[in-house]
Amino acid sequence: MSLNTIFAQGNIEHDSDFPSIIERNEPAVTLGKISSFQSKVLHKTIPISIHLPASYDSSKKTYPVLYMMGSEYRARFAMLASTLDYMGETQIPEMILIGIDLPEGNRILLPTRESKDTKIPDSYINFFETELMPHVNTKYRTAQYNVLFGASNSGFFSVYTLLNKPLLFNGYFASSPSLSHIPSVIEQKIKSGPLKTLTKNRFLHIIYSDDDSDRTTESISKFSHILKEHKPKSFTYKVDEFVNQGHVPAMDFTKFLIGLYPDFNPYENLDTLDKLTQHFDRLSDRYGHKINPPISTIMNLGADAIRNKNVVVAEKIFQYSLQVYPEGKESYLGMGVVRRDQGQLEKAKTMFKKALTIDPDYLLAERLLQRLENKK
Repeated sequence: MSLNTIFAQGNIEHDSDFPSIIERNEPAVTLGKISSFQSKVLHKTIPISIHLPASYDSSKKTYPVLYMMGSEYRARFAMLASTLDYMGETQIPEMILIGIDLPEGNRILLPTRESKDTKIPDSYINFFETELMPHVNTKYRTAQYNVLFGASNSGFFSVYTLLNKPLLFNGYFASSPSLSHIPSVIEQKIKSGPLKTLTKNRFLHIIYSDDDSDRTTESISKFSHILKEHKPKSFTYKVDEFVNQGHVPAMDFTKFLIGLYPDFNPYENLDTLDKLTQHFDRLSDRYGHKINPPISTIMNLGADAIRNKNVVVAEKIFQYSLQVYPEGKESYLGMGVVRRDQGQLEKAKTMFKKALTIDPDYLLAERLLQRLENKK
C-alpha cells in the first residue's frame, strides 16, 4: 500500500504513527584510524593517522603512499582523505594516506628562532627514513612511490627534506611554505647540496596565494629564481600562484595531485585494449611501479565491445581483467556476460556465481544469474 493510499484512508492520525528515525553510532564517512608509533629517533610517541583506499581489503595490489605532516588538524586530514578517495582511479591512482600528528604545532619543524638550529627537522627526516617509512612498507602493501605533503611551517619541512634527502620521497608538495627561515642555508643547499647532483626523477610543487604574507610570497619568489637557475635536468619544479586564496589555499591539494599525475586520465580516447595497456605501461615506467588500468575503465571498454556485438574483442578484454583483477567481482561479471552471449550458459552461471562469492550483495550478478536459472 502506498503512502498516498494510507493518507487517503486516514490511517495516520498522530505523529507517533510515523516510523521513528533511529540514530546509529556508525560514522557517515570513515576517514581511517588513529594509531601511534614509538620513535627512538625522536624519543617520543608519535600519533599517526591512517587512511586506506576503499579497495584495499578486497584487492591484492600495491599503493603509493602520501605522507601528510600535521594531521592533528582533522579537517585538513579529512579533506586530503576524501580528495584521494574522490580522485582515485579516475584522475590518480588510489593512494594510502599516512598523517603524522604534530601535537606541539608545526612550528616544531622550523629551525630554532635564536640559533637557527635545525636539529629537530633533521631528526624528523631521520625518523621518516629509518623508522616510519620502513614500518609502513612492512605493515601495508605499498608501492615504492612516496609523496610528502606539508603546509605553512610543515611546507618548509617538505622543501627542507627535498634539499637534504631528495631521494627519500618521489614527490614533494608544499603549500604556502615558510621559506623565509634560514634563507642563506636554503640557497647554499640548492647550489651545492645533494639536489645538485640528482640523477633520478623527483618532483616539487609549491602553491601559494597572491594575498599571502609578504614574507611568504617574497621568499617563494626568491627560492624559485635560485632553484630554476641551479636545478638538475632530472628534477621537475612547478609553482602556482592562486588569486585571493589566502595562506594555504583550500584548493591546493587537488592541484597538487593533478600536477603529479597530469595524464593518468589521458586526453586520447583509449578505445582498444592495446591502447589502454600501452598507456598504463608508459605510466608504470615513468613512476617506477606497476600502475594498472582502473577496473571501471576496463569494464567500460568491455561493455562497448558487447554493445557492438564484438564478442571476440570483449572476451579478450575480460580475460585481461581477470588476469589483472582476479579478485574483482566485475571481472567475473563481464566474463559471465561474454559466456552468455556465446551461448555457454553453464560457464556464464559459473562466472556470475563467482562474482557473488566475492560479493554476495552484488545485485547485478544476482539478477543476471537468476535470468539464466529461470531459462528452461
